Parts: sequence; structure tokens; C-alpha cells
Amino acid sequence: MQEDKLRHLLGLHLHGRMSTAETEELSKLLQDESNEALFISLLSDMMEASAGGSGEYDPARWETVRQRILEADTGTPVVPVRRYWWKWAAAAAVAGIVAAGVWMYLHKEHMPAATVSMEGRYKNDVLPGGNRASLTLASGQVIDLDAAADGKLAQQGGTQIRKLQNGQVAYTGDEPSTVAAWNTLVTPRGGQFRLTLPDGTNVWLNAASELRFPTAFIGKERKVELTGEAYFEVAKDASKPFMVKTASGIDVQVLGTHFNISAYDGAASAVTLLEGAVAVNMKKLAPGQQAVQLNGQIRIRPCDTDQAVAWKNGFFNFSDADIETVMKELERWYDVKVRYETDVSKLRFGGGMQRSLPLTSVLRILENYQVKFRVEGRVITVIQ
Repeated sequence: MQEDKLRHLLGLHLHGRMSTAETEELSKLLQDESNEALFISLLSDMMEASAGGSGEYDPARWETVRQRILEADTGTPVVPVRRYWWKWAAAAAVAGIVAAGVWMYLHKEHMPAATVSMEGRYKNDVLPGGNRASLTLASGQVIDLDAAADGKLAQQGGTQIRKLQNGQVAYTGDEPSTVAAWNTLVTPRGGQFRLTLPDGTNVWLNAASELRFPTAFIGKERKVELTGEAYFEVAKDASKPFMVKTASGIDVQVLGTHFNISAYDGAASAVTLLEGAVAVNMKKLAPGQQAVQLNGQIRIRPCDTDQAVAWKNGFFNFSDADIETVMKELERWYDVKVRYETDVSKLRFGGGMQRSLPLTSVLRILENYQVKFRVEGRVITVIQ
């Protein structure tokens, strides 16, 4: 009965034929988090039906439907519930996963049909990461930023360190500095953080990352050191080039621009330029290009900038990604470990979903595509 009602209302909603009363009824159903798995399953069925059973997602065919959902959600009241599930559903439409029926796709390559039951496999859930980081001052003092109160955190020379009401940390100069001390911002697995450097440059630090920087930029350059991933919006200063150095050997030099650097240990490093101009190991990039370090060499290629910065905007975004790439992101964001009981290396995923979803919701989406998981504590086991 519930499935028939939800299917009927979703069909009306997707095709723009809902009355006010029906819109309110659908909203109430989606406020009930127990309908989550059913909601995802029904939308997946609709996607496959729209593709004629081929399993291929055609973005053009769903664009007008996606716009209707966005317009309808704008006028629908959001009632707070645990983890704001309807709010996720509305925002997910922005990423395309509602209108497209969670448009993850898979190159099957003769993979066997999944037969393992979901019952009993999810022993618990794991909440997504959030704003968590620690700041190590030049003195060695460590400040737990997510626990620290808003306001002044420390004073180092002529630089004041403050935690703002929005949760980010900002360095501001009260007076000119002639000596710079070095600080280190570290995000754990399951953490992210935003920082404003002394020159006004904004930095978003992804999970399991580290940024080392001075409390004042003196001399002829502004240099910071990065391990992991960060998005930079560099304050313009033609007299002082901004430089980012990574442990992997990537050196980025800019004057004022927006770019993303991914330099995790054990993975290929990449610099993606969104705006302005940068030089990566002396090779210049134009907006929309990415420099990738492969076997010690820098290669320049066009790229999807939205995908590169999806994490900063609150989404996972995969493009023909193998399962190990997908699970590495889940490991960092949910602070979990992944084990494999079967070879699923042929699986390829594309599409997006919100990073604000709890872990089991993400896994249920992936399970629509011939892979199964078991969750016990903070361990995910790939079992089929």
C-alpha cells in the first residue's frame, strides 16, 4: 500500500501534475526516514524504465524533470526530522540523484547477478564526517577546533587567530610582522575545515589532510605546504606569488586564482584550475584543465571541474571510477575501513550523491548495481 502510494505520487511529481494536497502528502511520506530505501528503489526503477530497460542514463531526457523537482522543492516547507532526511532529498535533486533515480551506473562486463539479502548485513550505521580539525601552534600547543569556543584562540606575534561563528578559523594581522611562526592545521578521517590565511586567502581542507603555513607572509613569496586535498581561493597580490608545495613533488605557483589540489599518499596527485592561471612544476594551466602527476611526470588534460571540487560543495562525484576509488573516499569521509571478500574490480561507477547521507544510505545506493556490503562497527566488507 505504501509502495503503491509513493510510486503514484512520485510519478505525478516527476511529470509536474501534482495538486497542492498531493505535494503535501508526498512531503509527509519523505519526512519519514523509514521510507528512504523504498524511495531510492522506486526512483531507480523509474530511471531504468525511462531508459527502456537499458540501464543507461540519458541526462538530456531527465533535465526538464529535474527542473520541475527543483522548482517544486523550493516551495515545499521543510519539517525538521532526525538528520533532516527530506532536506537531503531536496538538495540531492541539485546533484541529479533524485530526478535521475540516483544515476549511478555500472559497466557490467558479465558480472553475476547480486543475490545476497540485505537483512542482517547492516549491524549499525555510521554518520558522515563534519567540521573537525586540530591546530598546532608554533609553541607546540594543540587546539581542538571543533571543541573550541568562538572568539580569540591565540595571539602569535602581530597575528590574531580567531574562530568565527560559521566555524572557520581566520588569521588577521593586528600589526605588521617581521617574523613568521609556522602553524599546522590537520583534519582527521571524517573531518573537513575552512581556514582564512593571513593574506585573506581562503582554504577548504578535505578529510585526512594537513596544511602547514606561516602566521604572516613576509619576504617575496607566500608559501604553504599540503598533504591530502584542499581547495584554494587565493587573495591577489602581484608582488608576492602564492606557492603550494606537496610531499608528492607537486609545486603550484599563482598570483590570485581558484584551484583544487589532491595529493593523498598512495594516489596520483592532481591540480585542477577553475579560475585564473597557475603553473604546476613550471607548466601553465588554463581554466578547465588539470595537471596530473603520473610516474613522476606532469601531464595536462581537460577535466570536469565540478567533479574535482564536488567534495567542497558537499557531494561525492564519480566518473567511471572503480570500486577501490569509491571506497577510498568513503573510508576518508566516514572514518571506516574497507575489506574485500570478493573480486569486484570490474565494477565502474559514475554519478553523484550527498556527503551528508549516513553510510548505509550510500551503500544502499551502490547496492543497486550488483555489489553487496556488510557493516559491522566501522568496518565495511565487500561481499559480492
